[in-house]
Amino acid sequence: MRTAALAVGLALLAAGICPPEGVAQRTVSTSIDGFNGVPWGAPQQSIEDRFGTPVQTDTVENGVIVLSYRETILDLPATTLYAILPEKGMVKGQHMIELDLEAGDCEGQYRRLRDHVMFTFPLIAPVENTEYPYDLDFCEAVSHGAGLWATQWIDRSTSSVATVIVEEGSDEVKMIFESGLFLEWIGVSLPPEDVEG
Repeated sequence: MRTAALAVGLALLAAGICPPEGVAQRTVSTSIDGFNGVPWGAPQQSIEDRFGTPVQTDTVENGVIVLSYRETILDLPATTLYAILPEKGMVKGQHMIELDLEAGDCEGQYRRLRDHVMFTFPLIAPVENTEYPYDLDFCEAVSHGAGLWATQWIDRSTSSVATVIVEEGSDEVKMIFESGLFLEWIGVSLPPEDVEG
């Protein structure tokens, strides 16, 4: 029950349980109702009013407008994308942050970004999946194109999904936020809820 979960979350906050050091302070939310402080359905102009002129604006398949920005997320350089459906507003957002393979500790780099999302939506339990040769550390696996690590939050109240992922063959962490409208538009259904019994 949402009220009980909220009460537990508030009790934990009152007890002084804080996110780990290095995780940026963000507003805690009970639902995935937008991206980067912009609500789902926001028009292009409101995004540009808030963040300025995009570095690049593209119109892709089916008239989807994609605004690209350069910004800093947790002191890391990022490319940020906003996807806008004609007459529907913003339906998807994404941060892309390159792993620093030279610095090492790619697991720590991934966890820092994952935890940023986790502490934003503390009442939504994530599902995590890792697939890489465990005799390698994660940086080595990524550099060999064999690293996959994904964490996903599903908000059934808005049918929205947040995903933090390093895809196999990539050295980027993607923080992807997709609205229920976007998932419906691309024909993706949420997986059924686990039944406890």
